[in-house]
Amino acid sequence: MEHVWLPERTALVVDDDAFILSALAEVLSEDGYDVHSASNGFSALRQAMELRPTVMLLDLVLPERSGKDILRDLRADPATRDMAIVVVTGHAECLNEAQLTEIDGLVAKPFDLDDLLVTVQRAVQRAAGRRAEVPPVMAALHRDAAGRSRYPTGIRRSRGRR
Repeated sequence: MEHVWLPERTALVVDDDAFILSALAEVLSEDGYDVHSASNGFSALRQAMELRPTVMLLDLVLPERSGKDILRDLRADPATRDMAIVVVTGHAECLNEAQLTEIDGLVAKPFDLDDLLVTVQRAVQRAAGRRAEVPPVMAALHRDAAGRSRYPTGIRRSRGRR
Protein backbone atom coordinates (compact mmCIF):
# COMPACT_ATOMS: atom_id res chain seq x y z
CA MET A 1 0.00 0.00 0.00
CA GLU A 2 1.70 3.16 -1.21
CA HIS A 3 0.93 6.60 0.19
CA VAL A 4 1.71 10.00 -1.25
CA TRP A 5 3.21 12.45 1.22
CA LEU A 6 0.80 15.20 2.20
CA PRO A 7 1.77 18.25 4.27
CA GLU A 8 -0.77 17.39 6.96
CA ARG A 9 0.89 14.01 7.50
CA THR A 10 3.67 15.01 9.84
CA ALA A 11 4.91 12.73 12.61
CA LEU A 12 7.18 13.27 15.59
CA VAL A 13 8.80 10.12 16.96
CA VAL A 14 10.20 10.39 20.50
CA ASP A 15 12.32 7.60 21.95
CA ASP A 16 15.73 7.43 23.62
CA ASP A 17 16.57 4.07 22.01
CA ALA A 18 18.22 4.86 18.66
CA PHE A 19 17.21 1.51 17.13
CA ILE A 20 13.51 1.93 18.00
CA LEU A 21 13.61 5.59 16.98
CA SER A 22 14.93 4.75 13.52
CA ALA A 23 12.56 1.78 13.10
CA LEU A 24 9.49 3.85 13.96
CA ALA A 25 10.66 6.71 11.75
CA GLU A 26 11.21 4.35 8.83
CA VAL A 27 7.79 2.72 9.20
CA LEU A 28 6.00 6.07 9.31
CA SER A 29 8.06 7.46 6.46
CA GLU A 30 7.13 4.47 4.30
CA ASP A 31 3.48 5.13 5.22
CA GLY A 32 3.73 8.67 3.80
CA TYR A 33 4.57 10.77 6.85
CA ASP A 34 7.11 13.55 6.99
CA VAL A 35 8.96 12.25 10.06
CA HIS A 36 10.87 14.23 12.69
CA SER A 37 12.52 12.70 15.73
CA ALA A 38 13.65 13.54 19.23
CA SER A 39 15.61 11.46 21.73
CA ASN A 40 14.90 13.41 24.94
CA GLY A 41 11.99 15.13 26.62
CA PHE A 42 13.06 18.75 26.17
CA SER A 43 13.69 18.35 22.46
CA ALA A 44 10.38 16.49 22.06
CA LEU A 45 8.35 19.24 23.71
CA ARG A 46 10.11 21.98 21.74
CA GLN A 47 9.57 20.21 18.42
CA ALA A 48 5.95 19.41 19.24
CA MET A 49 5.27 23.10 19.92
CA GLU A 50 7.08 24.24 16.77
CA LEU A 51 5.96 21.57 14.30
CA ARG A 52 2.50 20.74 15.65
CA PRO A 53 2.67 17.31 14.01
CA THR A 54 -0.35 15.29 12.97
CA VAL A 55 0.76 12.47 15.26
CA MET A 56 3.37 11.97 17.95
CA LEU A 57 4.74 8.56 18.92
CA LEU A 58 5.90 8.99 22.49
CA ASP A 59 7.95 6.78 24.78
CA LEU A 60 7.33 7.24 28.51
CA VAL A 61 10.88 6.74 29.77
CA LEU A 62 13.05 9.55 28.40
CA PRO A 63 16.07 11.48 29.60
CA GLU A 64 15.60 15.04 30.93
CA ARG A 65 11.81 14.95 30.90
CA SER A 66 9.40 12.02 31.05
CA GLY A 67 6.80 11.14 28.48
CA LYS A 68 4.12 11.65 31.15
CA ASP A 69 5.27 15.25 31.64
CA ILE A 70 5.24 15.85 27.89
CA LEU A 71 1.74 14.37 27.62
CA ARG A 72 0.47 16.60 30.42
CA ASP A 73 2.04 19.73 28.91
CA LEU A 74 0.76 19.05 25.39
CA ARG A 75 -2.80 18.40 26.58
CA ALA A 76 -2.76 21.55 28.73
CA ASP A 77 -1.76 23.83 25.83
CA PRO A 78 -4.64 24.86 23.51
CA ALA A 79 -2.27 24.85 20.51
CA THR A 80 -1.37 21.17 20.97
CA ARG A 81 -4.38 19.85 22.89
CA ASP A 82 -5.84 18.04 19.87
CA MET A 83 -2.61 16.48 18.59
CA ALA A 84 -2.81 12.71 18.11
CA ILE A 85 -0.53 11.08 20.68
CA VAL A 86 0.31 7.37 20.57
CA VAL A 87 2.34 6.08 23.50
CA VAL A 88 4.83 3.41 22.44
CA THR A 89 6.30 1.94 25.59
CA GLY A 90 7.43 -1.12 27.44
CA HIS A 91 6.00 0.38 30.64
CA ALA A 92 2.28 0.71 29.94
CA GLU A 93 1.51 -0.18 33.56
CA CYS A 94 2.97 3.21 34.59
CA LEU A 95 -0.01 5.04 33.09
CA ASN A 96 -2.89 5.79 35.41
CA GLU A 97 -6.54 5.92 34.33
CA ALA A 98 -6.50 9.70 33.74
CA GLN A 99 -3.39 9.46 31.56
CA LEU A 100 -4.93 6.63 29.53
CA THR A 101 -7.86 8.90 28.67
CA GLU A 102 -5.43 11.58 27.46
CA ILE A 103 -3.74 9.40 24.84
CA ASP A 104 -5.13 8.39 21.46
CA GLY A 105 -3.42 5.01 21.27
CA LEU A 106 -1.14 2.66 23.18
CA VAL A 107 1.39 0.30 21.61
CA ALA A 108 3.40 -2.06 23.80
CA LYS A 109 7.04 -2.80 23.03
CA PRO A 110 7.96 -5.02 21.29
CA PHE A 111 5.38 -4.02 18.70
CA ASP A 112 3.89 -5.49 15.55
CA LEU A 113 4.26 -3.12 12.57
CA ASP A 114 0.73 -3.68 11.26
CA ASP A 115 -0.78 -3.06 14.72
CA LEU A 116 1.33 0.06 15.07
CA LEU A 117 0.10 1.50 11.75
CA VAL A 118 -3.53 0.70 12.55
CA THR A 119 -3.16 2.36 15.97
CA VAL A 120 -1.58 5.46 14.39
CA GLN A 121 -4.38 5.68 11.82
CA ARG A 122 -7.07 5.40 14.53
CA ALA A 123 -5.28 7.98 16.67
CA VAL A 124 -5.15 10.48 13.80
CA GLN A 125 -8.87 9.93 13.12
CA ARG A 126 -9.71 10.35 16.82
CA ALA A 127 -7.73 13.60 17.00
CA ALA A 128 -9.40 14.89 13.82
CA GLY A 129 -12.77 14.17 15.41
CA ARG A 130 -11.77 16.16 18.51
CA ARG A 131 -10.75 19.12 16.36
CA ALA A 132 -14.06 18.99 14.50
CA GLU A 133 -16.15 19.03 17.67
CA VAL A 134 -18.08 22.22 18.28
CA PRO A 135 -18.37 23.35 21.89
CA PRO A 136 -21.93 23.00 23.19
CA VAL A 137 -24.05 26.12 22.67
CA MET A 138 -25.73 25.76 26.06
CA ALA A 139 -22.37 25.98 27.83
CA ALA A 140 -21.68 29.34 26.17
CA LEU A 141 -25.16 30.64 26.97
CA HIS A 142 -24.89 29.44 30.54
CA ARG A 143 -21.50 31.11 30.92
CA ASP A 144 -22.91 34.44 29.60
CA ALA A 145 -25.94 34.27 31.87
CA ALA A 146 -23.91 33.37 34.95
CA GLY A 147 -22.74 36.94 35.42
CA ARG A 148 -26.28 38.41 35.21
CA SER A 149 -28.76 38.52 38.01
CA ARG A 150 -32.13 36.95 37.38
CA TYR A 151 -34.01 39.97 38.64
CA PRO A 152 -32.98 43.60 38.66
CA THR A 153 -31.49 44.68 41.96
CA GLY A 154 -33.90 46.18 44.45
CA ILE A 155 -36.89 44.11 43.34
CA ARG A 156 -37.98 41.41 45.70
CA ARG A 157 -39.93 38.51 44.35
CA SER A 158 -42.03 36.26 46.52
CA ARG A 159 -42.99 32.68 45.99
CA GLY A 160 -46.69 32.14 45.80
CA ARG A 161 -49.32 34.02 47.79
CA ARG A 162 -48.83 35.74 51.09
